[in-house]
Amino acid sequence: MKGHALPAPLRAAPKTLRTALSAAALLAFCALALVYRTDAATGIRNGAYACLNTLVPSLFPFVLLACLLSKSRAAVWLFRPLAPVLRHAFHLPPCAAPALIFGLTAGYPTGAKIAAALHADGRLTRAQCARLLCFCTAPGYAFAASYTGSVVLGSARTGLLLFFACLLAPLLTGVCLARFAPLPAKTAAVPPTASGSFTDAVRDGVSAMVSMCGFVVVFSGLLAVLHGAGLFQAGVSLLARLGFTVPDAGALAAFFLEVTAGTAHSAYWHTAPAIVAFGLGFGGVCIHLQIFSFFRDGFPLHRGLYLLSRLWNGLLAAACYRALAFVFPAAESAAAGGAALAAAPTAGSTAASAALLALALFFLAACRTGVRGPKKL
Repeated sequence: MKGHALPAPLRAAPKTLRTALSAAALLAFCALALVYRTDAATGIRNGAYACLNTLVPSLFPFVLLACLLSKSRAAVWLFRPLAPVLRHAFHLPPCAAPALIFGLTAGYPTGAKIAAALHADGRLTRAQCARLLCFCTAPGYAFAASYTGSVVLGSARTGLLLFFACLLAPLLTGVCLARFAPLPAKTAAVPPTASGSFTDAVRDGVSAMVSMCGFVVVFSGLLAVLHGAGLFQAGVSLLARLGFTVPDAGALAAFFLEVTAGTAHSAYWHTAPAIVAFGLGFGGVCIHLQIFSFFRDGFPLHRGLYLLSRLWNGLLAAACYRALAFVFPAAESAAAGGAALAAAPTAGSTAASAALLALALFFLAACRTGVRGPKKL
């Protein structure tokens, strides 16, 4: 009725329907977990193995750096030369530099965690944080190049192409989104409200890492249950009817839920690297839920729009990989096999060593700040 408010029962109907659907989905999941409890246990075991042998060695140094940078006064001085680039290319204040740089090079949750800390401290507005979240998430060098490329796909050059494709896609997205945002005021960099300490960074980093591994283990168990119930195979068949090959459809379905499971499927089915680039660029629902958990007071962007931005990043990453592979032809052999997967992925990589060195420098800077007292920059 035009000009009149809807009756209360009609206004409450959508909310009641969502609650009923959520309850039905919860009951269905509980039933599947009980019926396929052996598959769930196997999936959880595989997820825990992936966390201990892949995620923790490759991502924890960078997560630790992210926690230290988000509250470090030294970061303001370190990233000051990038202020003009942030302001004119991305229409963001200088404090967003650590979130963008570490988000694109360190690993999936790093940039979002720094962005959440900046938003909580009031250094990023809600609109700026929402826009930054659309392009500060990437697999990073350790996961994309060292693990996915060298270990899973068996080609270091392909891994580098994947890393640069997943680096270019969000950068292009950020530049495009900046055209629709106002230019931030040219002001001096605002230091963090708290100087932070190494012990606080370790505590926050361990907490974030445990949360991340928990999500991976849960989704690994969920994937195993879906496999056991035949629902995963049904989804693959649906994608195959849309024109994808069965290996590519299986990898896409796995990437949609959890990125490490997607890389494992890619190794087993010899998936095309462009599909892998799409999966790495999208990130998976598991990663997105981790990012949502960083914002206790509400996610600054509509979640549907955020998922669309991740889908766009995945498509753009696949296109960038195609372009890079055309300019720099790579041997796209996917002879991964069990021996490749058993190799140590990133524990002794150059990226991890650089992260530990940077962490030591920040630790020394933090100690010096603690002795002399806070200093305005």
